Amino acid sequence: MNRIWLCFALLLVPASLQADEHQVFAHRGASGYLPEHSLPAKAMAYAQGADFLEQDVVLTKDGIPLVLHDIHLEGITDVAQRFPERKREDGRYYAIDFTLEEIKRLTATQRRNPKTGKGVYPERFPLDGYAYQLHTLEEEIRFIQGLNASTGRNVGLFTELKKPTFHQAEGSDIAKAAYDVLTRYGYGKEKDSACWVQCFEQTTLRRLRDEFGWQGRLMMIYSGGKPGPDGSDYDALATATGLQELAKFADGVFPDLPRVVTWDENRQPHCSEFTKAAHAAGLRVITGVIRRDDLPQNCPSVDALHEALFNNAGVDDVCTDFPDLSVNWLRDNRTD
Repeated sequence: MNRIWLCFALLLVPASLQADEHQVFAHRGASGYLPEHSLPAKAMAYAQGADFLEQDVVLTKDGIPLVLHDIHLEGITDVAQRFPERKREDGRYYAIDFTLEEIKRLTATQRRNPKTGKGVYPERFPLDGYAYQLHTLEEEIRFIQGLNASTGRNVGLFTELKKPTFHQAEGSDIAKAAYDVLTRYGYGKEKDSACWVQCFEQTTLRRLRDEFGWQGRLMMIYSGGKPGPDGSDYDALATATGLQELAKFADGVFPDLPRVVTWDENRQPHCSEFTKAAHAAGLRVITGVIRRDDLPQNCPSVDALHEALFNNAGVDDVCTDFPDLSVNWLRDNRTD
């Protein structure tokens, strides 16, 4: 199975194909093609020319930063079969209730709906096509740095700290644990280190900057609807005043797509003032997630989505499940 991602790594897309200074962030790797957060998915995204690879991070019971999109395990692993007695009263299996050694015993697959047993994206990689073992943040850093060493590129990390308020309530500090690993491997000691740390909770980003002295780049992620677990009011933070406040400690913003552009019934795009206000505050704007099999309502195609984001809304970067589509669109629409 190791041959799969080694072959992908040999198919490198030259970084020179990127247009202007736009960058492509691989959402959980090339997750449109391979199981999310698996090392094969990261290798494929690397080979397709992504500039940054995402790591969602949660903590294990023994405080190890683990690459996993959720604080729960049942959506991608066989935890319910291996440890049926370990679910909580809500029926969920929490990563923080298991040691790393226990988690390493689990088999992970493509994401599925635990209630139906079917894939969340049924047209993607089949559930029975490939199984893998979950890995730590440190293991992924070593993997990416190894590829950088062997290729001469400098593909970066896009590390999301998942639910810091939840971890704090469980007696764990995910910000400190991730900070320790990232700085041990040379990230965050200067502004242009190849790493973005992102979070839905502004209090955590402030802690990284003020309490820990993180010098690297920080990004605020926006959700729709109700405020974040730490009280972050996303609508208020999307105003010109809110963006100016964020710029005091953050370097970029990751708005949900509807904050940037929507499409009417005639399939015409309508852009908000968000990007302009963010740029006025000195913030970089990345948005997404671009999924060719899950386009925004009334958006006619993935090309139209790229066109609207880059040429109409004026975003800087995109986050995508399909890195090759974004890399190719930027290559084919160079402005220089």
